[in-house]
Amino acid sequence: MLRPDLKKRSTLISIVGGVSGLFLLLFVLTPPVWTLKHGTISLVRWPKSGQQTFEVGPGQANWVPIKTVSHHVINAIVVAEDARFYEHFGLDLREIRSSIEFNMEQKRYARGASTITQQVVKMAFLGSDKNLLRKTREALGALLLEQLLDKEQILEWYINLVEFGDGVFGIKAAAVHFFETTPELLTIQDGAHLALVLPSPNRWSKGLRQKELTTFGHKRYSQIIEEMYKQGFITEPLRKSALATGDFGRPIEGYEPEQEANEGGIYIDLPGNEPPPFGHKEQKRRPKADITHPLKRAAPRP
Repeated sequence: MLRPDLKKRSTLISIVGGVSGLFLLLFVLTPPVWTLKHGTISLVRWPKSGQQTFEVGPGQANWVPIKTVSHHVINAIVVAEDARFYEHFGLDLREIRSSIEFNMEQKRYARGASTITQQVVKMAFLGSDKNLLRKTREALGALLLEQLLDKEQILEWYINLVEFGDGVFGIKAAAVHFFETTPELLTIQDGAHLALVLPSPNRWSKGLRQKELTTFGHKRYSQIIEEMYKQGFITEPLRKSALATGDFGRPIEGYEPEQEANEGGIYIDLPGNEPPPFGHKEQKRRPKADITHPLKRAAPRP
């Protein structure tokens, strides 16, 4: 029988060993998200044209700083992909719970709960396999990434990594490929069209490619615009304009313009030269004119 002092020392050694082993395991499982803080990463992707290797990061040819991207695109992506992005710490526990309940009802994996932060980790370091190990690594990486980068930096990585269609990676390529323009000139409509194909662009981009929304596209586009309005990202005139012209110049299915819309003129979305900072709420008096510049965020809806 061990003496009491030796038994205590043995217990302490076991605890220290166990904790050290746990930290080592967590370190091994956690993707190297710290590399996103400084520098470029190499990615291998497999579009239909075959394997492609990309260098992605600040300073690379296709990299776009988030401050030069139309805020309408950023807002559309956030409301479509991660409505509580500015509130969570990398994982959205409320969405995870809802997803688990829904999947149990469906008796299959029918709905995910990945945040934008988790998607950045997956796109940068992990594959798309749906298994517990990958999701665990993704979650660990997201928790750490939120400590290393601020929300704007995470979004910047997202818009430069995400795929908008087969072989169309990043917001710069998407702006050129689908709209023949630059990221800073994308409109509310453009932003909603790009956001609605996420996170499955190869399945959901048919309407975007053909410039004619599918039934699903009409519904998803309308949901994104209504959520942008509800969150205060666009005003009522801009909401009406986006719905009236959302199907590439044609009205969105189910949209019926009100009489006063004709009396007050049509608002056309034009890119703003200097949008307010992210998250800024602002209310301005609109001029009595048919053309107006967009606001980053209008007054919140009641």
